[in-house]
Amino acid sequence: MIDKPNNITRVPAIAMPTQVDFSHAIETPSRDLDPRRLLATLWRRRKLLLAIWATFVVAVIAFTVVQPKKYTVSSKLIVGSNSANESAANTDPNGTNLPILNALLAATGQQTSEQIAELIQQEPVSAEVIKQLGLNVSVDQLLSHLFVRPVTNTEILTLSITWNDPVMAARIANTYANVFVERERQLVASQADTAIGYLEKELPAAEGRMRAQQAALTAYEQETGIADLTTQTTNALNAAETLKTKLQQAEVDEQTASASLAAVEDKLASTPETIVAGKTDSGNPVAASLQAQISTLTMQLAAARKQYTDDYPTVIQLKSQLAEAKRELKDQPATVTSAVSDGPNPVYQALAQQATTLQAQVAAAGASVSKLQAQIAQNQPQLDQLPSESRRITDLQRAAKAATDVYSALHQKYQDAMIARTTALSDVSITQSATPENAVIAPNIPLNVLLGIVVGLVLAVSGVFLADFFDDRFRTEEDLKERLGLPVLAMIPLVDGLASKDSAWVKPLAVESFYQLVASLRYSSNHPPRTISFTSADQADGKSTIAMNSAISMGQMKARVLLIDADLRRPSLHTKLGMQNEVGLTDVLVGVAQLDEAVRPTEHVGVSLLSSGRPAPNPVGLLQSEAFDRLLRAARERFDFVIVDAPALRSIVDGIVLGVKTEGTVLVVSSTSSEGRSVRAAVDKLRSVGGINLVGVVLNRIRPDRRGASDYYLGAGQTIALPPEVGV
Repeated sequence: MIDKPNNITRVPAIAMPTQVDFSHAIETPSRDLDPRRLLATLWRRRKLLLAIWATFVVAVIAFTVVQPKKYTVSSKLIVGSNSANESAANTDPNGTNLPILNALLAATGQQTSEQIAELIQQEPVSAEVIKQLGLNVSVDQLLSHLFVRPVTNTEILTLSITWNDPVMAARIANTYANVFVERERQLVASQADTAIGYLEKELPAAEGRMRAQQAALTAYEQETGIADLTTQTTNALNAAETLKTKLQQAEVDEQTASASLAAVEDKLASTPETIVAGKTDSGNPVAASLQAQISTLTMQLAAARKQYTDDYPTVIQLKSQLAEAKRELKDQPATVTSAVSDGPNPVYQALAQQATTLQAQVAAAGASVSKLQAQIAQNQPQLDQLPSESRRITDLQRAAKAATDVYSALHQKYQDAMIARTTALSDVSITQSATPENAVIAPNIPLNVLLGIVVGLVLAVSGVFLADFFDDRFRTEEDLKERLGLPVLAMIPLVDGLASKDSAWVKPLAVESFYQLVASLRYSSNHPPRTISFTSADQADGKSTIAMNSAISMGQMKARVLLIDADLRRPSLHTKLGMQNEVGLTDVLVGVAQLDEAVRPTEHVGVSLLSSGRPAPNPVGLLQSEAFDRLLRAARERFDFVIVDAPALRSIVDGIVLGVKTEGTVLVVSSTSSEGRSVRAAVDKLRSVGGINLVGVVLNRIRPDRRGASDYYLGAGQTIALPPEVGV
C-alpha cells in the first residue's frame, strides 16, 4: 500500500554534482583521422579484423598447398658471337665467298636480343624439340611452358621452361637452346652445301678438259719437235694467252656469281621480310579478377559455413561458384601479350643486299667477258701472222694452262666450301645450361604465406574501416549529436557477458552512468520533468532495463519513484523485478482495481511498481483515455518521479501517446543493434507531434574499454550497490 496524499512528506531534491563525462572510459571512434581513434576502431572491431585476416591467410595457405608444384629452370644464351666474324675476317677481308654466310655475318651486328627471342619461339624450333624428346604435346602447348626474356642492357637471353618435373624441365630447356643454336648454324652451312653441290658437278668436267688439253699439247710437241719460240712470238702469244685466261676467269666468275645469285634468291624467297621486334607481356587481368573473385567466394563460404551446414543451398551455391572460378583460373595463362611490334628482318635485308651485290657482280663479269672478247678479236690479226706451228703450240699451251687454271680455281673453291660447311658457326652461343638442381619451385609456400599475412592484414584493416564506414549504428556521443541533434543524457556500458576480471570496474561504471542519467534528467531545465517516458526505436534496445535502473538509481537517492509498465503488448518489468502481474495498469484504467491496490513496493528502496496488468484488447485506447490522465496526476501527487516504460516506436503509436501524456520523453538507442534509419524515423515521429518534450537520448550498450577507465573504478575494495541487469 502507498501513502495517502495527506500523509506525503516530500523529500527535498538532493543536490547532485554537475554532469560528469564518462566517455573517456568508453571506446569512442570517430570519423576523423585521429590515430588514436583509428586504433580504437581497430580494437573495437578486432574480431572482424582477425576473422578477415585469418580467413585470407588460411585461403592463401590452402590455395598454395593444393596447387600442383611447378619447376622452372633456365639456360642462358648470348647473341652475336665473335667467332663467326673472326672466321669471315680470316677468309676474306671483304667477306667470305659464300653469300648467305656474308648475309648472316652482316646481320649479326644488327639483330637484337628481342628479335632472337622471337626467333626461338618460332614453330620449327618447338617442333624439333618435341621430335627429339618425344613429347606428347602440341607446339602451342609447349610454347605455353616457354618464356624467353632478354637481360636488360646485355646481349644475354634467359630461356626458361616451367614443367612438373625438374629433370624434364632441364632437358627441354637445354634441347631448346641446342636446337636453336644448331638452326642458326645450319643457316650458315646451307650456302656452303649449295656451293659444294655446284662444284661437285663442275670439277670432273674441268679436270677432263685440263687433261685433254695437256695431252694435246704433249702430242703436238712430240709431233713437231718444237721446244721454244722466239721472244716476239712468245710475247704476242702470251698477251693473247693472258687475254683468253682473263676471259675464261671472267666467264667462271660470271657462272659462279650466277649460281650464288640463284641460291641467294631461293633463300630470299623463303625468308620473311619482317619479324617480331619485341613484345610486352603483362599480368593477365582476367586471372587477377578471378583471383579476387576466389578470395571473396572463399571468405563468403567460410562465413556461410559458420551459420549453415554443407547441405544448405547457400553453401552449395558458394561451393559451386568457387569451384567454377578455380576451373576458369586454371585455364587462364599467367601473362598475356599486351603489345607486339614488328621490325625488318635483318637476315632478309642482308640477303637482299647480297643479291644486289651478286647481280652487280654478274653484270660486271658479263661486261668483262664482252670487253675481253673484243680485245682478243682485235689482237687476232697479229697472231695470224705467226708461223702456224708456233701459233698452234702456243694455242695448245694456252689452252692447257687455261684448263689447269680453271680446274685449280674450282678445286680451291670446293675446298673453301668444305671448310665453311665444316666450321660453320652460329651467332648464338650457350653460356649456361639448365640443371634440375637450380630449379625454382612454384608455388613458393613461405613467400606465399608471408604475402598472405601482409596482404591479409591490409585487406583486414581495409575491411574494418569499410565496415565501420557503412555501419549505420550509433557508437559515440558525437554520432548522436551530429546525426540527431539531440543532447546525450548518459552512455550506459555493456555489462552482459563480461569476464569476472572486468566486472570489478565495468559494473561500478554502469552504476555511475545511471546516476549521471538521473542528474541529467533533474537538471535538464529549470522545471525538470517528473513524469518521464522511456521509449526506443525498436524492441530489444534495452529501454525497459534503462527505465527500471533509472528508477532504482532515483530511489537510492532518497526519492520516491513509481515505475509504470505501459508496454501493454510486451510487458517485462514484473519479470525483471521478480514480481507478479495479477493486477496492474489495465485493471486500474478499466476500473476493476484502485491505484492503491495495483501499486506494489519492490525490494529496492523508494521504488514502487505498477505492472501492466491483464492483457487488454485495445492498449492504445486505454493509454489515450482520461482515466490514464487521472492516473498520472494521482501518481505525480504521491511520488517524486513517475517513470513510464513505453513501447517501441517502430510500428505502433503507443509510445507517441505516452510521450504526449508525460512531461518528458527519453529515447533509448542501442549501440549494438539500433539502426540509424529506424532511430531517425523514431525521432521524426516524436518531433512531428506537438506537445512531446524530447528531453534527450540514452546511448545503451557501448563497449567499455579498460584502457580508458579511471583508476577510481579499478581500485580494490569498492563497495557500491548494483541494480540488477544493468546495461542489458
